[in-house]
Amino acid sequence: MPGIASPVRTFRRLYAKLRRRARLALAGEASGCFFDLDDRELVSRILVQCGKEPLEVSPREAAFAHGRFAFGEKLYELREDLRTVFPLGLMPAQRGDFFHWFCRYGWPEMGIEPLDVLRMLFDQDATPDRGLATTYLVQPGWQAKWPNALTPGGWEPFKEALAAEFNLRGRWFKRAALPAHFASQTPLRPGELGVNAIGLFRYTSGLQQAAQCVVEALASAGVRLSLRDVPMAHNRDGRGRTGFDGLERFPITLINTGLDLAVPEAYRLAGLHRRPGVYRIAVWWWELEQLPEAWLGRGADVDEIWSPTAFIANALKVLGKPVFPMLPSVRLPAFEPKPKAACGLDPGKFSFLFVFDMNSRMPRKNPLALIDAFRLAFAKSEPVELAIKVSPQEQYYPEWWRQLRSAAAANGVKLIDRSLPRGDLLALMNAADAYVSLHRSEGFGLTMAEAMLLGKPTIATGYSGNLDFMTPENSCLVKWSPARIEEDIPPYPKGCVWADPDTADAARQMRRLYDDRGERERIAARGRSDAERILSVEASAERMTARLREIQSQ
Repeated sequence: MPGIASPVRTFRRLYAKLRRRARLALAGEASGCFFDLDDRELVSRILVQCGKEPLEVSPREAAFAHGRFAFGEKLYELREDLRTVFPLGLMPAQRGDFFHWFCRYGWPEMGIEPLDVLRMLFDQDATPDRGLATTYLVQPGWQAKWPNALTPGGWEPFKEALAAEFNLRGRWFKRAALPAHFASQTPLRPGELGVNAIGLFRYTSGLQQAAQCVVEALASAGVRLSLRDVPMAHNRDGRGRTGFDGLERFPITLINTGLDLAVPEAYRLAGLHRRPGVYRIAVWWWELEQLPEAWLGRGADVDEIWSPTAFIANALKVLGKPVFPMLPSVRLPAFEPKPKAACGLDPGKFSFLFVFDMNSRMPRKNPLALIDAFRLAFAKSEPVELAIKVSPQEQYYPEWWRQLRSAAAANGVKLIDRSLPRGDLLALMNAADAYVSLHRSEGFGLTMAEAMLLGKPTIATGYSGNLDFMTPENSCLVKWSPARIEEDIPPYPKGCVWADPDTADAARQMRRLYDDRGERERIAARGRSDAERILSVEASAERMTARLREIQSQ
């Protein structure tokens, strides 16, 4: 970590000097071992020492006017090195050192500002535990050493042990109380199901939607849940950790991630201790028929595997653990429908739409073949358009972006290259006339399922996970031939097999939907009906709870 190893002693000397020169005690405190967040002179002095502007108002006013809590929180939850060097950094005992370090070194690439950190520290200071419970939830070592800390019977012994280990004292620590929502937690009743769910709940992606669908289905069946988010540095949806910081309270854990994230790594990133004696189920998503050789030991960390589709199940059998196909539910949240013009589409044209994320790898999503098929199907003079919604990750995939922009410009294809809130994305899909994907391989195919639920006639490559809910009767399946991956596209290794969709057949399918209104209405109606039945929350909940009860009975 930049600046952590050698400057720690320097920070301590600087901070000791500041303590001698400034008032550090909180109002009403007799001890002088506190960093006073409200001390404008002190906070300004730290900012100026680190080359920043002093405050013109009180720290509290500045923090709540301009600080972003979620950004400040992100710093501590993502930086394991910071949690190691500043284990008490959210609490009065060490928050001065923590804030001083950040002002000096920061984390420029994440866009976090000193006022964000200050806002987060003010929020922690306002909690009954003064940041102690929040810290425990991201310190796996503490969770292992004091497993019952966040219980009415374990809170005071935990505080006593922590005081002895870190020489903690002072009125703030003595008064730190267990938050009410921990104090009110009750054990499972006989026969009651409880599940810990680990997943990318705040990472805007198909994995986020998949994890959310799992927990919503379980909740609808009365299963008690403890949710734990695996934080990612980019593309968070803006929510804080509250509600996604659960421990492994229950005897069964579902791990909802991509197969590229090893189980120990998921726990490490989440700041979660792997409690012994828990039955662990991996709900793994993958997009190829084969697994990379380096992943063949992934099954060692779980007891069984739930595969979202039969396609994934076949690929995961080599991991040596029982594999249960477990088709997920897909539920569309309420959103406000919008006209075409408000979504960036042309009201005077028939609109085909494709949605993908560059992080999912453009060669697999295959938009260039889709552009070829579109141009093969329609003359530029015809009242029809192709719109491609793609996430703005241009700084990470410049060559792919160059290729996509060039192909789109040359063929009159519209790129919608900005982030959209979930409701706006669904409004865009709803405004389109048809959805089309010429993917090379999909583990499931979430956007295709969503399009069908929206009543859109859907065209897709007739290969991989989407075949669990797409048939020749409810959609337009494009012919394909097997092809080898010609170069490594991490995590997809060179030499593995995926599909090469037939662009001429795709062009015929697009032309067919455009020309034949009756046919597209028939396909759309059948697609929606089948998707609502197969991918319903009720059906998914029944599949999962039946298996959970089998595990519980064992």
